[in-house]
Amino acid sequence: MNNLEVILESIISEGNTEKEKILREAQEKADEIIYQSKNEAEIKAREIIDKANREAETILSNENVSAKRESRDIEISAKNKVIDQIVDKLLENLKNIDESSYKNFVLNTIKNSDIKSGDLLLAKNYRDALKNEDFHGFTVADESVEDGFVIKSGKIEYDNRFSSIIKYNIDDIRKQISSEIFK
Repeated sequence: MNNLEVILESIISEGNTEKEKILREAQEKADEIIYQSKNEAEIKAREIIDKANREAETILSNENVSAKRESRDIEISAKNKVIDQIVDKLLENLKNIDESSYKNFVLNTIKNSDIKSGDLLLAKNYRDALKNEDFHGFTVADESVEDGFVIKSGKIEYDNRFSSIIKYNIDDIRKQISSEIFK
């Protein structure tokens, strides 16, 4: 071999060594980039999964609260319907009390008031049961009311209709009914 061939072979050998070194370094760099990308992707995937789990827990919690609220609203609505039916029945019973009880209601209401005279508007059903002589200082008017009675004294009307008394005291009545039947 001549010198030229030896030099050429040496250059080729060095080139091959350098090529091997460059390829090895490139492969190591590629492996490192792949490793880092894989780690970053796993971290992002865990973050996405964790966030999705938190959102799912929040949604589930909100749905539970909403279901409980809806259940409570349905229960309250059902209770209110029962109470309304009882109030309606109460008013119906008051409209149909016997004549003696009606007369006592009118006389006791007048007795417990500060009203001394006026026109009495009695319920249609009981007009014949009560006479002017039953009331001292009061006269039975020709007009009548649906239930209970009304006193007209001058320009003032004292409303003692059962429906008005119930309406005026409805909150207390509803509370009392509720505490009695929904213990």
